[in-house]
Amino acid sequence: MRRTLYRLLALASLAALFALPAGAEGAYYGSHPADDVYQVQTSRHTCTLIACTMMLRNFSSLRGSPYIQVTETGVGRYGWIQGVGLSHSFTIGGVTVGMSADIRSARDRKEYLIRALEAHPEGVVIYDTGAPHAVWLFGYDADSDTFYCADTYEGKGGKGIPLAESSIRGATQQDKVNTIDRIWYIEE
Repeated sequence: MRRTLYRLLALASLAALFALPAGAEGAYYGSHPADDVYQVQTSRHTCTLIACTMMLRNFSSLRGSPYIQVTETGVGRYGWIQGVGLSHSFTIGGVTVGMSADIRSARDRKEYLIRALEAHPEGVVIYDTGAPHAVWLFGYDADSDTFYCADTYEGKGGKGIPLAESSIRGATQQDKVNTIDRIWYIEE
């Protein structure tokens, strides 16, 4: 009886491990941002600030708050350290933004990002320190196996695009996912 129970538990554990790929068919994780949530970087070296501003705008939008009032200047006042970049943790308007480098040790970075979007439908800021460059990742479509983001650079920014088309290093979506070594997210 115990052996049967242990076998069933082991099978259930394995099934749970593979649940996302099998159960992800038709699933969309994240959100579909309003057109006026998007921002474009106006100064060099502020990609993390702009990406974070878009994430906070989308967070406010999803809650029915006046997201247009969330601006680069406002977010910068609380989260930007001149000469250093985006703070690892800050609070603005009662909302706390945190940073994690856990993705570096993730066995499967793609799975990590899907789970991050599942937990944070407003999206997350993904950062490649080797470039360095950040974009706002806001969605994943399991049917097409496509991550969606908003880049911050003029020409690519101001709209949602597939991650594969972003300025993150790499030729393919998976190459780009593999370079991500830091994320910013909204703590709740």
